Amino acid sequence: MIPNGVTPADDQVAADIFGVSVGYWQDTKHWERIRGLKLLNREGSRRRLYSKEQLLAARAEEERAKAVNEQPRYDLPSVPAGEHPDDLLDLEESLYALPEDKRVTLSTWKGYRYGSKTRLPDPDFNLGGKDVDGEVVGGEDFWRRQTILDWAANRRGRGNPKGRPAGRKESQSRPPNPQAVQRRERARQLLAEHPTTLTAKMLGEDLGVHPVHAERILRAARLERVISLLKDDPDLSAEDVQRETGLHVTSHARKLLDEAREAAADTQ
Repeated sequence: MIPNGVTPADDQVAADIFGVSVGYWQDTKHWERIRGLKLLNREGSRRRLYSKEQLLAARAEEERAKAVNEQPRYDLPSVPAGEHPDDLLDLEESLYALPEDKRVTLSTWKGYRYGSKTRLPDPDFNLGGKDVDGEVVGGEDFWRRQTILDWAANRRGRGNPKGRPAGRKESQSRPPNPQAVQRRERARQLLAEHPTTLTAKMLGEDLGVHPVHAERILRAARLERVISLLKDDPDLSAEDVQRETGLHVTSHARKLLDEAREAAADTQ
């Protein structure tokens, strides 16, 4: 778990702070020599997590101690204890944040991550991923504690008395979020101005949102653009999509084109 108020860091960030390669950091297990350094990852997790604030303090103390030829006297910032709505949880931790009566098996929960019927909300944060064609690839996803609790509370279906009554078809749409509308409009504008060079990182910096959120906004804008292109050219190809949107991976362009064709068909 990444407690609220802590800046997360993995082995790569830790190695950068201490000025060594990530291989050297891992081989020497330097973290074990830092008294008071708290590992934030759950037991069994494949990725070690640290507080960046603690790492920076430890590095500064080691430099000080080296300069005066004495052993480091670590006095690291504390890591918040307890639970907070903005704690960041990995996939497995997210499951166990739910009340026991709302939990499913871990294998079912993992299926929800990319499910077509029941699907978890989009992650709030990704650590260690790379931006490829506006999509965050790799790394590890995390959800705010409150995001998961809200999703479970509002989930329709069995066991949720607040769900839509059986047989009821109509549903009341939510009013548009003005801020979300402005962000989508800005994304369309930037995509029109920089169709082949706009990235999620650039968009995130312009909108003041996390790259993971920016990636979703950018992808939606690209999808709208491809739908518009299809109206003028029903024979649009994946190569055309790449040229018009700046996507470098053909499979990404082909997937976007397929979704655009489905969306266009649904509106006919």
